[in-house]
Amino acid sequence: MARLSGYLNGGGLNPTEAAFLRRAASRLRLTEPQESANAVANWLNDEGHRTALGGLWRGETLMRTLSNPKMAGLDADGQPIPGFEETVLTPDEYRDLKASRTERGSAAPPRDSYEYLLTHGIAGCGECGYDVSGARVNAAAGPGYRCLPPTQTRRSCGKVRMNADRLEPAVAERVLADILRPDTHEKLLRIQKDAREEVVRLRAHIEGAEQRFAALKAVRTSMVPQAYKAAEQATKDDLKACRARVRFLEQLTDVPISNVDDIVSWWNSAPRASQRGLVMLSVTKVHILASGGGRGHDPHGRIRIDWRTTTR
Repeated sequence: MARLSGYLNGGGLNPTEAAFLRRAASRLRLTEPQESANAVANWLNDEGHRTALGGLWRGETLMRTLSNPKMAGLDADGQPIPGFEETVLTPDEYRDLKASRTERGSAAPPRDSYEYLLTHGIAGCGECGYDVSGARVNAAAGPGYRCLPPTQTRRSCGKVRMNADRLEPAVAERVLADILRPDTHEKLLRIQKDAREEVVRLRAHIEGAEQRFAALKAVRTSMVPQAYKAAEQATKDDLKACRARVRFLEQLTDVPISNVDDIVSWWNSAPRASQRGLVMLSVTKVHILASGGGRGHDPHGRIRIDWRTTTR
């Protein structure tokens, strides 16, 4: 069986392939007007990128590759695969791509591509605490956030939903108001500095993974098999957690706020990724509350924010 593009034969990420597949997924999801899968495949070929078998990319091949749930470390039911290491796409990126494209790789006419501001673990359900997902009620509906229904492995409640055009402006207004408070900008710069230093430490730890695995294998014969397997799995889990943490922190460190004087003007023209990074830099969690208790008409009444800046 041919290996899956983006991954190595023995498991683990192929960094070169993962990088261009992420760029291809972004072009399919975020460009306006939406690019066709064939156009993105031609771009990959022009850039010199090839499939896992060394062939040219076609739109159908590209969409089949990116539609594989393993791109995000998920099984056929959309559940995380235990022990799966670093992934090409995050689960949110994978779901956004699936929602904005048809299975054939052409643009889905009933809906426009939408890049959510508060996914990637930023927003959570105020009822059960699980992260919410970007979703539409149907093909004709606008973008929204919802707590997914419960499954055997996910004890979410599925009770909370809020339209993106109500939630995102309310959160942005609160974030910008917080940043405009005295000393908050300096606190954000300190948080950003700490994040950069942590990224350096984590990368060094990740680079040392091969030595840790080698040291573990060297003492394998002196260990009980179950203990060795447990130690090996713990090392893999640690490596996966470190890689995920680096990807998270890089979103904080890449926000160019050090020389920004007018944060509101910057926000209005900033790319979505930079806006999300600023929210993540300021906020620990946005809790979306149920619409009951008189909160239904005021979006501000349906959000509770945990701030990073209040602890600094």
